[in-house]
Amino acid sequence: MSFKPSAYINSVGKFLPGNPIANSEMEAYLGMIGDRPSRVKNRILKSNGIQNRYYALDKAQNSTHLNSEMAAAAIRDSLQASNLEPKAIDLLACATTWPDLLVPSFASMVHGELSEFAPLETISTQGVCCAGVSALKYAANQVELGNKHHAIAVASELPSRLFKASRFEAESRIQAGKSLPFDTEFLRWMLSDGAGAMLIQDQPNPKGLSLKIEWIELISHANAFPVCMYAGASDQNIEKTWMNYPSYTEAASQGALNLRQNIRLLEHVVKLGVEGWIKLIKAGRVRPEEIDWLLCHYSSHFFRSQIVELLEYADCMIPESRWFTNLYTRGNTGCAAIYLMIEELFNSGKLEAGQKIFCFVPESGRFTTAYMMMSVVDGSSQSSQIVMSKPTIATTTAPQEPIAKSSNSSTSSQLLQDLALVWLEFDRQIRSVPIVRKLHRGEFTLEDYKALLRNLRPQVVEGARWIARAASNMIDFQLRSTFIGHAQDEHRDYQMLERNYVSVGGELSEIANAQKNIGSEALSGFIFNQASQPNPIDLLGSMFIIEGLGNKLAGEWAEAIKTTLLLSNEQVSFLAYHSANDESHLDKLNTLINAPWMTEAIARSIVKTAKVTARLYLLQLEEIA
Repeated sequence: MSFKPSAYINSVGKFLPGNPIANSEMEAYLGMIGDRPSRVKNRILKSNGIQNRYYALDKAQNSTHLNSEMAAAAIRDSLQASNLEPKAIDLLACATTWPDLLVPSFASMVHGELSEFAPLETISTQGVCCAGVSALKYAANQVELGNKHHAIAVASELPSRLFKASRFEAESRIQAGKSLPFDTEFLRWMLSDGAGAMLIQDQPNPKGLSLKIEWIELISHANAFPVCMYAGASDQNIEKTWMNYPSYTEAASQGALNLRQNIRLLEHVVKLGVEGWIKLIKAGRVRPEEIDWLLCHYSSHFFRSQIVELLEYADCMIPESRWFTNLYTRGNTGCAAIYLMIEELFNSGKLEAGQKIFCFVPESGRFTTAYMMMSVVDGSSQSSQIVMSKPTIATTTAPQEPIAKSSNSSTSSQLLQDLALVWLEFDRQIRSVPIVRKLHRGEFTLEDYKALLRNLRPQVVEGARWIARAASNMIDFQLRSTFIGHAQDEHRDYQMLERNYVSVGGELSEIANAQKNIGSEALSGFIFNQASQPNPIDLLGSMFIIEGLGNKLAGEWAEAIKTTLLLSNEQVSFLAYHSANDESHLDKLNTLINAPWMTEAIARSIVKTAKVTARLYLLQLEEIA
């Protein structure tokens, strides 16, 4: 039997220190800061859904293992299932977030634990959740190139020692009787310890199953986003790192060594990850209907529903019965999590030759996402080649629920995916607009709010007008009726906006006579031109963007403005109203997108108009001084 150069995961091992620790036992191991129980622990645990985790700590808060020892234990476990001599290993790729030592490398320290190994090449990858995938990709690439034949990739995390009560009690704010900042305490109840290791070889197991690595892709968005999960600075502006304090003691006193999470940015981790997922589908690299197992690393159960919502929105959902996770029983183990998921599934007896496994790993550090596709192969097959096609008869050992068939035609389904990508890109870009960035940074002023309302008013006033004009040019009766009803819903919205403006000290005459900015002129001109064309169905794209902004962003803005400026609900009612009511408009749009008259040409025109509208809406906001 001959094989083309490929990389196969032939064995997977794990190491989980100690016994499972239930939620009620956590503070017995981590300790109570200032001898006071946490006020937020139960709320965070309810949100993340984790029931058990593992700590390399005893109840006196003494570490029971080094990170390198945990990694070595996982490696030995992975080799037990193979007949390979340890000295045959020719590459060791190691990943972690926080190694035991600053110098030398984590891989060197792990290799130092493995006296049974021979001299070999080592590499360390450091990061957060995606670091383990980076190590695996390096190992797989070296095997595929023929440079190595028996590689080990290992990911190990030991964050519990960062969360011991004694770590925080020397901080000045704790000594002053204050609570631990939420961005630090949040992670205290999220992360736990564990290690996973994989044996990667250039041929599959001669007997039994292997996982063929089809491809691995990692994408960083750090160029466009700030840090989200970090350590080494006291705030996310990173103006002063721990190395720039006069002493290590002062750095610790100011909390610069704490691991922190900016929870306000976490939703973007999910959105960016799903955006990349949809792009892989559009490129033909992922076909949802072919996926038998989805291994999705979400740090908290809270984010699972967000991922599901976005995938359903884009009509590319993989049924949840095909999802596999052990978050709830093994905890969130950072870069080791995807290894521990693969380990449990690989050794579960549920896999069958021909199945496809898709792995999705979003990382919050500074917005990186990893994707991986694997196929289950059977090296003991007596055929002339490895079984790569799915069995035609369903078995009971794996989820067999078919992909839910949407009522959409193929064209409508593709349109939903295209519009989802347009929206996700628009959502990402709008947060970089100066007026919006000020809002998210807490720098928003009352004058900024009034400027926002003044510049939004022309578009709001004209909204019902262009919708009515478009309705008059519609051929289809249902479309005409929908547009007329939409215009009726919208035609008085500007009055609510004006009341908000006056309530915060603005003059009615001032906002009523305000001139359009350049972006507003361009947006108005484009949409009215389209509305004047015969049968302007493409304006569904404009409505998708504008109504989407109202439904998905306006409520967030209203709450942020109210909190920052200490306003009442009535003073932000325009934005809050659209957040609550535009969902029904989007539902009507989805019905039209699924209409039987949808063609590829119409779909292309809708997507193009959505893109133009999104760009001009951004310009409208960019022009606000």
